[in-house]
Amino acid sequence: MRKRTRKIRRILALLCAAVMILSCTACGNGGRNGSGAATPAAGRSETKTPTPTAVGGPVSGEKKSGGSTQMTGTSGTTPEGKPMDANMKKAYENFSYNLFRKLEGGTKMVSPFSLYAALGMFSNGAAGNTLAEINAMLGLTDAERNEYLTAWINSLTAEVEDGAKFTNADSVWIREDRAPQVPKGFLRVCADYYKSEVFAAKMNQGTVEDVNEWVNLHTKGMIKKLLDKPNPEIAMLLLNAISLEAEWVEPFDTESIHKDADFKHADGTVEKVDMMNGEADRIFLENELVTGFVKSYKGGQFRYIALLPKEGVSMETLVNSLGAGSLDALMETKKSGKVYVSIPRYEEEYTVQLVDILKTLGMKDAFDANAADLSRLCSSPTVVDSVLQKTFISVDNKGTRAAAVTAIAVADAEFFEQEPIYSVRLDRPFLYMITDENNLPIFLGTYE
Repeated sequence: MRKRTRKIRRILALLCAAVMILSCTACGNGGRNGSGAATPAAGRSETKTPTPTAVGGPVSGEKKSGGSTQMTGTSGTTPEGKPMDANMKKAYENFSYNLFRKLEGGTKMVSPFSLYAALGMFSNGAAGNTLAEINAMLGLTDAERNEYLTAWINSLTAEVEDGAKFTNADSVWIREDRAPQVPKGFLRVCADYYKSEVFAAKMNQGTVEDVNEWVNLHTKGMIKKLLDKPNPEIAMLLLNAISLEAEWVEPFDTESIHKDADFKHADGTVEKVDMMNGEADRIFLENELVTGFVKSYKGGQFRYIALLPKEGVSMETLVNSLGAGSLDALMETKKSGKVYVSIPRYEEEYTVQLVDILKTLGMKDAFDANAADLSRLCSSPTVVDSVLQKTFISVDNKGTRAAAVTAIAVADAEFFEQEPIYSVRLDRPFLYMITDENNLPIFLGTYE
């Protein structure tokens, strides 16, 4: 009897061990890799074709910060896209120069590409007049843009031996309670055409850390932070991030850098800068408004073009002259010969809120809770809360590093009060007072 009992116990022990081994094997092949990181994005090149998952169905566990869970909406296809042609070129140029003309201030920088890509992805969630306004602003239809952009992104990010390194990344962050309301078709377009990562997010501090980590990673550390604090009213974030690391074909010798050279700003002030001196490509540009040059980066994919307004020509006049085909026309007049140039070594960061600019360019309904039709984005009423872009550039004797991130924040429409909006701008002399609770002035004065 004892022998039989011991035999039964041994069999049970072997069965338990087998179950434990099978469980561990299953866990090892789950949603995280060996380092504990989240699985690669749906829609990226994998050894297996991702299986479509219903919206709200996570494919990996929580990230370490506890802010987000990865999801998938891919159909498993990889569209080839449509190569660049005159229609796409014209649409993009018009948008780029119209956007740049709306930026205010002196030194400024924007990435039309990052914004165009982010809005292109976002437009797949718009419908009705909201979509019509976006299409009119960006040119083409949303379906056409998807085809053009996927081919263009593939072309720009293609690796060239000893060439510039350009990266593009997209992601969609959906508040967890809104995830079931996001149509699968929208996520499929984002994943298939934009290779977008998709996350269900708590929109808490953990999400802020996750987003900033994602931005830092996909801008190669050039933009380390996008968000400061969580906003629970945000239902969705759509992000595009790009980076460029490029070396000059002909670098500037360090010996040619003149320290403390004068640079005269538009307001007349003079700043001491490091001025790099050397040769550009054998291309000299000139018309009635500018003189300029071209200096190429290794690999031949990218080049630096500088245009200097002629004496008596304002920067505003130059910017207003830009339009579809204007740079092509200037290049047709190029002259060949040795071109000696001086370029200041500089590094700049720029942040701009683009809501008002996009409104002036014709995209209005998306920001109006009463008019926004984002029914292809979310089944509950939503409205665009903000469109923020951060850019970075560093130009030195070796080459150029640049990055941009664009964030489109979509909020629940219910949080937007449907009341008249008023504005008072104190840009003229005004009277002021400090009163008590009885509205009696304790301090009274004028500012003139």
